[in-house]
Amino acid sequence: MARTAFITGSSTGFGKATAVAFCDAGWNVVATMRNPQDWDREPSDRLLPIALDVTEPTSIRSAFEAGVAAFARVDAVINIAGIAAFSVFETTPDKVVRLLFETNLFGPLELMRVAIPHLREHGGGHIVNLTSASSIVPEPLMAAYNASKAALDNFSETVRLELAPQNIEVKIIEPGFVPTTALVPKLYASAPTLDIPPAYAAYVQQRMNFFAQHAAEPPVPLPTAEDVAQAILASVNDDARRLRWVVGEDQNERMRMKWSTSEPEYTAWSWREFGPAL
Repeated sequence: MARTAFITGSSTGFGKATAVAFCDAGWNVVATMRNPQDWDREPSDRLLPIALDVTEPTSIRSAFEAGVAAFARVDAVINIAGIAAFSVFETTPDKVVRLLFETNLFGPLELMRVAIPHLREHGGGHIVNLTSASSIVPEPLMAAYNASKAALDNFSETVRLELAPQNIEVKIIEPGFVPTTALVPKLYASAPTLDIPPAYAAYVQQRMNFFAQHAAEPPVPLPTAEDVAQAILASVNDDARRLRWVVGEDQNERMRMKWSTSEPEYTAWSWREFGPAL
């Protein structure tokens, strides 16, 4: 019997690539997104596009129930839906901060609450949470986004121990910079709407230039959305209780600097990597 994956954020980017990868690997896929009409792939009897708003608990529950009704059971829950915000924290509206946490943290937590009893009832399964490079090494001018993803990362590492006796494995996927997603275009599109006090203007422009340069001329090979999807697929086929799946040479280097060097070395490196040009 084919296993079933329940995937959020499936209309674009990581979510879409993951839905395709799992379907190609023989899984049934519940591909959730705000508007199922955004799904533009060929129809398949093993793939169900369905509406889900991760900020609405009733939407989460009804979508999960519809997925179970379609394929009898769910074996893997994959939290990918998320949003980012590039802004000066001082002038970031409270409603934006709250939306980031509702989408990136509380939505995945609510889906886990819905899914855990089902997974337990059917002998276990996998929960995969997509966090970010910024979960461990935070990017400047993305403070609220970083915090929401770091919270999900920390939560995932903690709750895996609670769920292990129930044969439910929790995995964390931490991609580095993926220029094939819409991040850089969205950063530039949002730039005219940002409230940037003069004290921050030079640094904001420096970071915008950084993203553009790394997208155009990356210092190391950068991963694609498909690479991230393959890491997610590998994680649900892993029985070694490996927690983190880091995707991208840039993120591997950041993890090395964070965890395998001294605090003074890491501090000096982070100032070189992210610090303002003084």
